[in-house]
Amino acid sequence: MSSAGTPRGLFVTATDTGAGKTIATGVLAVCLRAHGLNAGVMKPIETGIGVGVLPDSDWLISVAPSAVPRDMIAPYRLQAPAAPLIAAEAEDLMIDVQRIVSAYEALASRHDCMLIEGVGGVMVPLSPGFLVTDLIHLLRLPVLIVARSGLGSINHTLLTVECLRHRDIPIVGVLFNNPTAPPDNADRHDTIRTILRWTGLRLIGELPYGHGLPQTWDRERSRLMAHIDIQALLESVGFRTMA
Repeated sequence: MSSAGTPRGLFVTATDTGAGKTIATGVLAVCLRAHGLNAGVMKPIETGIGVGVLPDSDWLISVAPSAVPRDMIAPYRLQAPAAPLIAAEAEDLMIDVQRIVSAYEALASRHDCMLIEGVGGVMVPLSPGFLVTDLIHLLRLPVLIVARSGLGSINHTLLTVECLRHRDIPIVGVLFNNPTAPPDNADRHDTIRTILRWTGLRLIGELPYGHGLPQTWDRERSRLMAHIDIQALLESVGFRTMA
């Protein structure tokens, strides 16, 4: 494996909540590990803990284990299923961004590259006057956008791209996802082609619908991994060639 220099990591964001950031981050992590990289994962802020489902951060740790405390991988785990600013206020908390940055730096020192899963979209407020885009700037990482491949995704994705470019945040590419079973028509293919043409972004892959995820991960893992352009992914995190 040869290095292409920085960035040695990605901030994985999405066009909206439910687009599939967590599954996408897990797939990317196991792909990188399968090609010899010690890829770390981090979910700096998670909301909706304790509502009867496996927390995203716990699932990420299960697919990309690391010998570090859970609090380093997931510094903020909030109860309310709401934007971080709202969820933190409900617990009378103020999110300390420096705590997140310090945890990230500690994790980065222990791994070849890092995958940071965001929360919601890029304009989600984390604390008063502080958005997800501000956190991305602090971490100094390029962004990979997870977008739905079906109807409605063109507008959401173009808005996300416009927002990031307006703030001079580099984008390495887009990973399309099918969090629900897509209809049997050509719409999603036209959607993908249109987004790539209008944005000029690199296609990292298109994840197929996986029934029952994340519970069916063991069954779906290989099929999901096969839909990632591994060379594009390696170059995105700062590695030029495979061994």
